[in-house]
Amino acid sequence: MSSKKIFLLALVNLSIVLFNFIIFSNAFLGFSLTEGSTFSMSVAWFSIVASVFSFFKLNGKLLKKVDNYALLSKKMENLDDCVNVFEEAIQNGDVFDEDILVNLEQINRFRRKKNTIRELLLQKFLSKELTYQKFDNVLNNVEEVFYLNMRSILNKIAAFDVEEYENYQKKGIQVSEEKKKIYNEYIKFVKNATKMNEDILLKLDKMLYEITRYNSLEDDDIKEFPAIVEIDELIQNAKLYK
Repeated sequence: MSSKKIFLLALVNLSIVLFNFIIFSNAFLGFSLTEGSTFSMSVAWFSIVASVFSFFKLNGKLLKKVDNYALLSKKMENLDDCVNVFEEAIQNGDVFDEDILVNLEQINRFRRKKNTIRELLLQKFLSKELTYQKFDNVLNNVEEVFYLNMRSILNKIAAFDVEEYENYQKKGIQVSEEKKKIYNEYIKFVKNATKMNEDILLKLDKMLYEITRYNSLEDDDIKEFPAIVEIDELIQNAKLYK
């Protein structure tokens, strides 16, 4: 646990204790849970309820919050791992939350489309047939690109200094133009990579539609599928995009 998180936890809990001390101490307001006017007892009980709620809410939020540098040490070997890290990263409540939600949705959509394509292919071919295997190989290659893209997004999010950026945004701290450019490059990368994921999903939609148009396919026909051609180009371009 980082020193900053320990400090925030201590600050939150000290504030709750201090708040209750002011409410119940005779040296200050001196409210009681069992004595006094209806108003004063209501305030006292409300203070207790608010304190308990704040204790669990704020402590829970701080404990769940993951230090960004810790995300870099997480295992990210497949899409399932990426989902787990995305779900941890979103606890930080930072500038990438919207992108993270979109990425999680994209993973779900990718899985649905991939499974639908495979189910449709199995209605037309046996799994041992060469045509099915060629399509399946294309799907595996697309999934690899999709996963690598998600992993790159997570690495950028993990390396981004959220605390520094939020101080710059909210408190008006002056930073150099070069520093601003670095911030913007991180954000731009995540946006562009998320858009690339959307392009992959669109190409899977095209591939699915083209498969439904044919009752029978020859091996040579696969290479001429417009969606397959586009997917091959995307895979080649993705290798240049880190």
